[in-house]
Amino acid sequence: MKKQLSLFLLLAVLAMLLCGCNQYDDQYEDVGFLTDGANHYATILWAGYTRTDKSYALRAGSFSGVNTLRSFAVEEDRTLCEVTSTLVANQGEAKLLVVNTVDRTLVAQWPLDSQDPMTVTLPAGWYELRIAGKSAGFQGELGLMLNGQPLEWDGVWDTLKEMLTGTGESAMGKSIARLRDSFAEEQKAA
Repeated sequence: MKKQLSLFLLLAVLAMLLCGCNQYDDQYEDVGFLTDGANHYATILWAGYTRTDKSYALRAGSFSGVNTLRSFAVEEDRTLCEVTSTLVANQGEAKLLVVNTVDRTLVAQWPLDSQDPMTVTLPAGWYELRIAGKSAGFQGELGLMLNGQPLEWDGVWDTLKEMLTGTGESAMGKSIARLRDSFAEEQKAA
């Protein structure tokens, strides 16, 4: 009897995990969902690491929703952004997205198995490379270049720090500067 109960509980937990992984599938084409700035996803067996050639290896057994892979700043107008990908979907659907983080718009998107060049010319600003999936299993590598210069995947924290401590180039930088000025005025008044 204990064996049957244990087997039943194990199967119930497994069923809940598998059902939960496709909870975002109906939002795969919803631009507002894909660009809203939050990561919404359910995944099984997600793994990624930076390679010595500055690319990023990525694998997922099953992925539904949207996740930010890399935030980056474009300093000059008409910057060529190139995404190189060997990511292949072995089940479901998946696509790569470039999102403007200031006005939360979708700038470009490419299916993982796309044969089209993954390039877009960007104005100065803040962007994210995101991945969206619909019960997708995939594996491969990604690279991101701006004007032919590869961006390091390990530099994600540096980019976030730059965004948060910016000197007014972004809306976030302006907000932080205003808060800093208000705090300084309050200290002087006290």
